[in-house]
Amino acid sequence: MPQSVVLKVPSQHRYIKLVEDTIRDVCTASEFSESDLDALVESTKELMENAIEHAYSGEEGYVQVTLHPFDTGVRIDVHDWGVPMSHSKHQSVPLDPNASKGFNRIYTLVDRFEYQNLGKEGKRFIIIKYIPHPVHKRKKHAKKNKESQPPLPKELPITVRDFREGDEEGIAHLIYKNYGHSYIKESFYYPRRIAQEHGKDFYSVVAESEGKIVGHFAFVLIPESTIAEIGIVVVDPLYKGRGIMNKMIERILEKARSVGLDAVFGEAIMYHVFSQKSNLRHGFSESALMIGKTPADITLENNELTKVEKRGAVLIGYKFFQKWKRKLFLPDVYKKQIAKTYKNAGIDFKKAKTKKKKEHAHVFLSYEFDPPTNVATIRIDRYGRNFKRKFLLLVAQLRAKHCDMIYADVSLEDIPQIEKVIKIMNKRGFFYCGVMFLWHEQKDYLRLQMKHSDKVGNKNYVCYSDFCKALSRYIKADEKRCKGL
Repeated sequence: MPQSVVLKVPSQHRYIKLVEDTIRDVCTASEFSESDLDALVESTKELMENAIEHAYSGEEGYVQVTLHPFDTGVRIDVHDWGVPMSHSKHQSVPLDPNASKGFNRIYTLVDRFEYQNLGKEGKRFIIIKYIPHPVHKRKKHAKKNKESQPPLPKELPITVRDFREGDEEGIAHLIYKNYGHSYIKESFYYPRRIAQEHGKDFYSVVAESEGKIVGHFAFVLIPESTIAEIGIVVVDPLYKGRGIMNKMIERILEKARSVGLDAVFGEAIMYHVFSQKSNLRHGFSESALMIGKTPADITLENNELTKVEKRGAVLIGYKFFQKWKRKLFLPDVYKKQIAKTYKNAGIDFKKAKTKKKKEHAHVFLSYEFDPPTNVATIRIDRYGRNFKRKFLLLVAQLRAKHCDMIYADVSLEDIPQIEKVIKIMNKRGFFYCGVMFLWHEQKDYLRLQMKHSDKVGNKNYVCYSDFCKALSRYIKADEKRCKGL
């Protein structure tokens, strides 16, 4: 992922040109058209002028502009520390396509526009603009014509098969038909990338009817491990209700086993129970509940939970093809819950012996930040000297990016001092999430999570299984416990 670019300038109009030039320099290397670049520049200019004229009216201050380029677009954050603004003011703007200034204009120029009140840290506006793809241009009128198409006969033949060369354009069209510009897996908007990356980064199966791709299911390989994430599931709206998804998941599980994976996992979006039911029906074992994983702007037809403007949750479930006994270092506070998770997965473990060893000179800490979803994940593989200071420094860096959620993966197999690690994390607001099996280099990790936004929901999800319901109760209780430390 390209590096982020940060500019912090005085709240004066003469610095707007510097920001405009930086946006053009950073984004010209992407495939933005001139009109798209103009839209990004104009949107950012409006937000800077808003900060200068209203947030800092009559006083001096600073405006920080951060550019987060990603494969199919860019996210730009405009942050000021001036006069607070009501969230309702941003939401209540009457959209007027003919407006020449203000929030009205920004809504029409970009694909996503958000406001966040950061309390003592000021306020931040977020704009996201996606690169238009050839697929989008060819299909942009498809939705207008959808209702005029007659219903398809029920007896149409449908074949589920492995991906083959030539399917890539049909898959990209299908992604756009279902998601427009909003799908997170960027590569699937590019037919050429689909063809190049298949068999290296992911494997697909498709459903075909009369020579047309009408369904897609894939698993994406996890780097440095022997597992994959199943997903990228789409079915042509005209073909839904024909059992295509169940046929595809059976085929994709056969494919995953045949290429030698130890397991696959899925992230069931928890606005409804359908994907949870499907995973359980196909032998998945639930292991973690990630609060705030899905963006707040997801909408599903006839689903009340998506009308709550809060980030949603996902339920992690694993389908194992190979199992073996583990040796684990378990923190006292979570050992019973971890044991329940291993029992639920049918995996044996024993407690690893904690031998007194000389403390490592170095710690192993790393992180990943995903601008489109605004979440970050820390990886902890070794405890060593100055761990607390280095960990807190890393958390501070992620807080400065104003991630909505920060997750942290702690190795259960490589850290004898895991008790110390967890105590440090709990005191900083990290609470239980679950177990991520075989997550890095075929080893298991304990995942904790921390909220860093008031847009994260605790109630806008539903659980289907008894295990999920108990896990949800446990997580809420642990969050409350950590707040009291």
